[in-house]
Amino acid sequence: MAKRSPEFLLCFLIVGLCMTFWGCGNGSSHFCGLACGTSSQDSPLLYATTTSNQILGFSIASTGALTPIASTAGPANSHSTAGVYGAVLFSDSSSNEVVVESVAFSTGALTPFPDSPFTLGSAPGGPNSILVGPAGPGGNLYASEPNGTIVGYSDPGAVPMTALPGSPYAAGIAPTQMAIAFLTSSSSRAGSLYASDSGNSNGGILAFAIASDGSLSPIAGSPFATAANAGPSYLLNTANSGGNQFLFVSLSNAGQIAGFGIDNTTGALIPVPGSPFTAGKGPGTLLNGPIANELLVINTGDHTVEAFNIATNGVLTPIGSPVAVGTASGGMAFRPASALSYSQLYTADTTASSIEIVNVDNSSGAISAGGTVSVSSPPLQLAVYDQFPLP
Repeated sequence: MAKRSPEFLLCFLIVGLCMTFWGCGNGSSHFCGLACGTSSQDSPLLYATTTSNQILGFSIASTGALTPIASTAGPANSHSTAGVYGAVLFSDSSSNEVVVESVAFSTGALTPFPDSPFTLGSAPGGPNSILVGPAGPGGNLYASEPNGTIVGYSDPGAVPMTALPGSPYAAGIAPTQMAIAFLTSSSSRAGSLYASDSGNSNGGILAFAIASDGSLSPIAGSPFATAANAGPSYLLNTANSGGNQFLFVSLSNAGQIAGFGIDNTTGALIPVPGSPFTAGKGPGTLLNGPIANELLVINTGDHTVEAFNIATNGVLTPIGSPVAVGTASGGMAFRPASALSYSQLYTADTTASSIEIVNVDNSSGAISAGGTVSVSSPPLQLAVYDQFPLP
């Protein structure tokens, strides 16, 4: 693989920051658009993993309408995606590998990187999820594994990828989804990484400090409990206008969402007053909405999407009523739209081979049904990809 330019690495680091605050790599993603050069990509793109060896692609019109583009061969049943500069990563749990595809900006077509897929080790059935963080000179790839570890590699997509110091890292019983936060009051840590542990009887959330070399070390008090046998899954890191950071956790078995404040010095988690909060049946992917302090969740058990307001202290309050999304129980991706009065939320309906669209009001955050798009193969996870112009 060719040596990357300084401009490439600078844009990559900015991308990592964007991905963290949009919650990327949590099974579904929004990849921030950047202006690091000239691009011929006119429209955002939506990619969908499927139950077959196929990745579906769509261009997104200014109205939110989806137009199919050429599909690409890819891993079947990929449950996690992540983004790096100019590329999309897909997990392959059949072989514990990550598939790296470059994006053709003019067409949206995906092309495998040289030597892709890249192995993540010998743990069977992994990875559970993948996440790209910006620490290190070219960013780092983290993957949660079913054998109770998290593996880390520097410069994802490089040949070869290099294991981070100390990798693999002990990570509870069965780490699944992950999120990263940056500690604004800390001068000694690049940030913190959090992972839900679905095997922890107290619904534990693992917390790690990220060193400057990308290596992980446990934060005092980890794992942090949510509720007994709650089945913690998807995570969302978000911040309010006052600079306070929060971590929200889907408790899939309990029908609740747990909330924590993040200590900006240590990365430790502090329960939000009144947590956990009632959600629908089987809450899954969590995303930010188009307005400040809004959280969106898909309830996989009753096939609805809900919106919540995040108070200054992290308390969640429903915004309106849940919206039905067919039989959707897969991933979710969000696309902000400044040209309209509303933005689009896309949900994967695996059973019906369709993508359900939810409109999110750009002023109030209220949600409403936005239509259904039939697709050629049952979708699982979704990722919105904005412009990544090459320098």
